[in-house]
Amino acid sequence: MGNGIDRVEDGWDVRSIRGVGVGEVTVGSTMRLHIGSYGIEVHSPAELTAGGEAYAIHAAARINLDKVTQLLDQVVVEVRAFDSGALKVRFAGGWQLAVPVVDEGLGWIVALRGRHFIRSVPGGGVRMSDRRSG
Repeated sequence: MGNGIDRVEDGWDVRSIRGVGVGEVTVGSTMRLHIGSYGIEVHSPAELTAGGEAYAIHAAARINLDKVTQLLDQVVVEVRAFDSGALKVRFAGGWQLAVPVVDEGLGWIVALRGRHFIRSVPGGGVRMSDRRSG
């Protein structure tokens, strides 16, 4: 696809974010990673893995947010949105962010240059659009 999202066997590869570093980490009721003109929002519980250690993280519940800030300046190696509704983000420094399928509510959103969006669907699956919708 021309928007930097390629279909792969088990989901979608967001290749347009590869090689770009995390320039800003914002935490409120959600966690937002600003990656150049791209963005990843995590609305649900997730897991951050580094150095063989896994940390449960959740912005709204204020769990392990000190670990989230360590993603600042990390360069993205891979962003994969699985057909199941899970999301995996790998970083050059060895960190990995995994967002599982959520039964209710929004799990995550990946925004590409403010125009193209891919997001999880409650209960599983992904939805793509050319503009953000609630």
